[in-house]
Amino acid sequence: MNRILSIYSLQDARRELEKIKVSSQGVEVMAVKTVGLSIKLTDIKLGAANILKQEMLSIGGDAAVARGVVNGKLEISDVILLGNLDKIKKLVEKLDHQTIFGLPKIKQDLIKSIDRLENPHSKILNCNGIQLELNDTKIIGILNVTPDSFSDGNKYLDTEKAVERALEMIGEGADIIDIGGESTRPGAEKVDAETEIERVIPIIKELRKHSDIPISIDTTKAEVAKEAMQAGASILNDISALKFDANMIKVLQNFPQVPVILMHMQGTPEKMQENPYYEDVIEELLDFFEERINFCEENGILRERIIIDPGIGFGKRQEDNLVILKKISEFKCLGVPILLGASRKSFIGNIIDSRPTERLSGSLAAAAYAFQNDIEIIRVHDVQEHRRFLKVMKEIRKI
Repeated sequence: MNRILSIYSLQDARRELEKIKVSSQGVEVMAVKTVGLSIKLTDIKLGAANILKQEMLSIGGDAAVARGVVNGKLEISDVILLGNLDKIKKLVEKLDHQTIFGLPKIKQDLIKSIDRLENPHSKILNCNGIQLELNDTKIIGILNVTPDSFSDGNKYLDTEKAVERALEMIGEGADIIDIGGESTRPGAEKVDAETEIERVIPIIKELRKHSDIPISIDTTKAEVAKEAMQAGASILNDISALKFDANMIKVLQNFPQVPVILMHMQGTPEKMQENPYYEDVIEELLDFFEERINFCEENGILRERIIIDPGIGFGKRQEDNLVILKKISEFKCLGVPILLGASRKSFIGNIIDSRPTERLSGSLAAAAYAFQNDIEIIRVHDVQEHRRFLKVMKEIRKI
C-alpha cells in the first residue's frame, strides 16, 4: 500500500531506508535529503540576504526574504532558508569563500545547527558532584513548602511531611527534587530571606541524610541560595534569571559545580499577569536568554552549567503559553538544556475547566510535546504518572 511516511528525524529516515535495503552508503547520502528543514536567520544584511537566496535557488532550495530585499530597498531582513539537511550542507560549502556581509558568521551558525541535528551530544549535568545524564527527558519533582502555592500550598510546611513527600517522589522516579519556600504564583506576595531559610534549610538537610538525589533550590535570593547549597542543594532554580539579586552571580561563582536554571518572566510575580504583551514571544525569549547566557559567561559561569526555562505562565498570555509549547524545540539553538514547567498551570484550566489538582491530563499533553521534541527536563507535581507516561513514550520511540 502506498503511503506518506512519518519521518521526524535522521534516525527515522535511516530506519526506513534500511527497510527497503538501501546500501549503507546510500542510507547516509539519502537520509539527509528526507528531513525537511527551515532555518530562520535574523537581522541579515541586504547583500547577504540576496546571496543566500541566490545560492539556495542554485541548489534546488529557496530562501524567503522581506519585500524590498531583491530590489535593494531594505538594508536588513530576516531570512528563512527552505530545503532539507542536504541542501543546508551544500549551502555551507558554497559559503566557504564568502567573506563579506557577515556571511562567515552565518556559515558558522549553520555548521552548529547541522552538528546538533547529525550528532546529538549526550549532555552530562554536573550537580555539585552528582552526574546526571540528560540523554532522555528527566523529571523534577516539585516540593513547595509554602502556605500559598497555587496547587499544593500549606501541605508540606512540616519538615517531616516534606521529607516524606520528597522520598515518595524519589520512589516514584523523580530525577531531581525542587524545593521552594516562596510562592511564585500570579499575585504572590514576597517573603523575606529569613522566612524562606527557615522553611527550606531543615528539609534540605534532612533529605540529604536519606538520599544523594540532586536537590534544586527554587529562590531568587542570594542569601537563601548560599544557605541551601551549604546544606546540600546542588542546583539553583532562579525564576528571575539572576536579575532580582545582584549577589546571586557571586554565589554561583563560589559554588562552581552548581548548575543554574534561568527562567524567563515578564515583570514580577506580583504583577506579571497585568497585561503581558509580546510581538513575537519566541524571538523575544531567545533574545532574553542570549543576553542572560552572555551575562553568565562574562561572569565566569560556564555554558555547560546553564539550563533555560521559558517560563510557562510567568507574564504570558494564553496564546503565548501555547506558542511556547508548540515551538519549544526552537530554543535548542541556544545550545543548552531546556526545562519545561507546565504542570497543573492555569493555561490548562483555560482549555479544560478544572482546578489545579484536576489538570493531570493537560500536564501529560504538555509532557508529550516536551518528549517528542527531546526536551531534557520537565518539572511536575505528579511524578509517578509522568514517569509511567514517559516510559510508554520511550518504548514507542524505540520501534
